[in-house]
Amino acid sequence: MTSSRPLSQIRVLDLSRVFAMPYVGAYLADLGAEVIRVDTHHIPFMDSSRASGFTGGPFPDNKPGEVYWEQGGTFHTLNRGKRSLTLDLRSDAAQAIVRDLVRVSDVVLENFTPRVMTRFGLDYAALRQAKPDLIMISNTGYGHSGPWSNFGAMASALEPTHGTGAFMGYLTGGPDGRQIPDDVPKKMGNSYTDFLATWTALTAIMAGLLRRARTGQGMWIDLAMYQVGASFVGEGLLDYAYNGRRTRRMGNRHRSMAPHGCYPCAGKDEWVTLAVRADADWQAFREVLASDCPEIRDSKFDQPLGRLENQDELDRVVSQWTASRGQYQAMEELQAAGVPAGAVLNARGLLSDPHFQSRDFFESVDHPAVTGLGRREYIGRGWKMSANDLAVQSPGPLLGQDNGYLLREVLGLPDPDIEALVHDQVVGDVPEGASVPATVPLDEQVELGTIADWDHDYQPR
Repeated sequence: MTSSRPLSQIRVLDLSRVFAMPYVGAYLADLGAEVIRVDTHHIPFMDSSRASGFTGGPFPDNKPGEVYWEQGGTFHTLNRGKRSLTLDLRSDAAQAIVRDLVRVSDVVLENFTPRVMTRFGLDYAALRQAKPDLIMISNTGYGHSGPWSNFGAMASALEPTHGTGAFMGYLTGGPDGRQIPDDVPKKMGNSYTDFLATWTALTAIMAGLLRRARTGQGMWIDLAMYQVGASFVGEGLLDYAYNGRRTRRMGNRHRSMAPHGCYPCAGKDEWVTLAVRADADWQAFREVLASDCPEIRDSKFDQPLGRLENQDELDRVVSQWTASRGQYQAMEELQAAGVPAGAVLNARGLLSDPHFQSRDFFESVDHPAVTGLGRREYIGRGWKMSANDLAVQSPGPLLGQDNGYLLREVLGLPDPDIEALVHDQVVGDVPEGASVPATVPLDEQVELGTIADWDHDYQPR
């Protein structure tokens, strides 16, 4: 642990699984906290980001090895910098160990449905008896109160409950050939609500730590992911509350700006986004396009209302211009004229983008030899701190790699007690019932539509 990092004196007990709260723990580890991930070596109860070929990848060269539970990129992203303690929480002995760890910890993360932690005797009411100033965050789909509270949830299934799908959708050709809103709501993205919950939880935990520093009191944070999602809906919800107006689906367009959208560029699946905000932008935009697309000077586009009323035709002109250029070329020409524009970067574009590289956003991490992963890059943070040299400290932990340290050194258990826990299968470092997951060849995944494409010649930095 690096003492200069802001949370270097904080210990976090991470009981969570899959995405939202594990990623909170990863950020807290980046900030210097000692984060103890409670794992299990029993495959049926293991976190799917470790154990499942579906959510546990991607694997190097799409080939999970014999120790596949140590190889998944998703697992390492979400659990970097943590320690691993394996416990079978069905055991009274394991539950007692959790309570003992809470006594020497500051923060607890969990994302079970409400009945689970109560059944284990590990809910906030019970744990605060062990640690009165504990800060605990319970992340559920629908909160710990209300008629939906005991429903399980996942991010994609939450989107209908917080309304975002109602605002998401593309335009489609109408009977007169004009673009009209599609009738079908669209999903926002993979696990979108999970990451809203991650950043919301970080804010709440920091507030809890500040309050405890002032008052000495702990706090329970009851985070309902569907409410987090609704809080990001914004103006569409307010417009209905104030005016009774339902926001229409508009694809990449804007209610008052035109042109505004995402346009095709030369090259395979290359795109650029742009926004013409007002007359000054329009004058500059028109001058950039005029030599190649003289129809951009048509008088019907002179006024904002005319551009809005003739967006279909305007978009065709803009698309003709962007299609003759690479995405960076289009972006740079427009930006040079003062028009907001940006290349739409795919994964390869992000990893090779010079600005991301100059800010060291992707951070290289060395993995233990047993994983066969070598040196890999992971997503960093979207911010830097002038007083602290923050970085991903290590990859995700090997299964049970810190059992000895945590049981023997932190909790002071004698060796015979630890040996009994191992004998009773309460702790362990080798998965019980593991079998290498099957994977679908990448070309077949393209055929099935599960991935867009893959680069045969890509080499990591």
